[in-house]
Amino acid sequence: MPHQNIKWQPSASLDSGVLSSIVVLDTVDSTNTLVAHALEASTYSDARDRVERLFGGGESTTSTETVKGLASGTRGKAEDTPRKNARQGVSTTTRYEGRVASRGIRRWPGAGKSTMPLSVAVADAQSRCRGRLARTWVNQARCSLLATWALPLPTGLLTGPFGGWMPMVAGLAALEGLQDVLRYHGCPLADGGDPERVLTLKWPNDLFCRGAKLGGILCELVRVDQDWSALVVGIGINLFLPRQALPIAESTSLQLHYQDLPDYQTLRDDLVDAISWHLSGEMAPLGLYGSLDRTLNGPQGLRSRIAALSWTLGKRVRVVPVAGEPVEGRALEINPDASLRVQLSDGDQVDVSTADVGVLPEVAAVGA
Repeated sequence: MPHQNIKWQPSASLDSGVLSSIVVLDTVDSTNTLVAHALEASTYSDARDRVERLFGGGESTTSTETVKGLASGTRGKAEDTPRKNARQGVSTTTRYEGRVASRGIRRWPGAGKSTMPLSVAVADAQSRCRGRLARTWVNQARCSLLATWALPLPTGLLTGPFGGWMPMVAGLAALEGLQDVLRYHGCPLADGGDPERVLTLKWPNDLFCRGAKLGGILCELVRVDQDWSALVVGIGINLFLPRQALPIAESTSLQLHYQDLPDYQTLRDDLVDAISWHLSGEMAPLGLYGSLDRTLNGPQGLRSRIAALSWTLGKRVRVVPVAGEPVEGRALEINPDASLRVQLSDGDQVDVSTADVGVLPEVAAVGA
């Protein structure tokens, strides 16, 4: 059964049932940094165990001092104990007790017998919030969703030719989770318009609303061993950020488009809940050996679903590569390796992997 046919239902607490552990903080320098350092400080040797027990899930080895140190912006020091492997029967005791909810791991309905350990750190504000290409993410306290998930995936997947799909799959999960929450709370568009195609995905890692940037995704790798590593997925979405606080004219905030939004904490918790559900559902098949091609390229595969929601495809774009001169052209397709194919004005085609891609306004043809 395709995961998009499985309906999210809100839970009584900030835990969709797919989460292994949660920590909620008033403020932190960066939830991505917090999660990455907590993974590195873990005393478990297996990436799946590190994620499952990251913030108090099961038998955590993340100490109170380590988490407090990381949350205050300083890197915690790992305890001087040998690496443990819970899959070999070594047990420990939970030493971190904070704002953590944990009900274990549920087998999500679309993944057969697979399970996906999933942990998340949520903050109401970040002092060093960062995005792709070392950009700063502007935020104000209790005005944005600021959260970072950790999940284990095969190292070969994350470092191989398909690794570029990770931010786009995370973006799809964020978009679908946001749609679910808005639908559940009955939030209409402020202009009374058609809700179809209001929320879209801009290649490779942005969430757009009516052609303006609403959110972004930052994926990072914490390598554990040659078999399994941890994917760190940071997601930021502007919820109640006022217009005057938006960093650029091309950015926006959810409250500028939707009415009758719930209060910040309810919206934050439901978004974490719903995005966790969708992240688990979309990512779990990628961890199953032999299912990657079907998951990406099948009739209802991720590639076609992401393309259908793309704000970029079919539009004129300006490509600013990390190294090289900017070029302009029309975005044609997302390739099997997640790169973007662009047709230049002279008819040549280029594939873009790492670049800043901006959508340009259409220019009317002479005489039209």
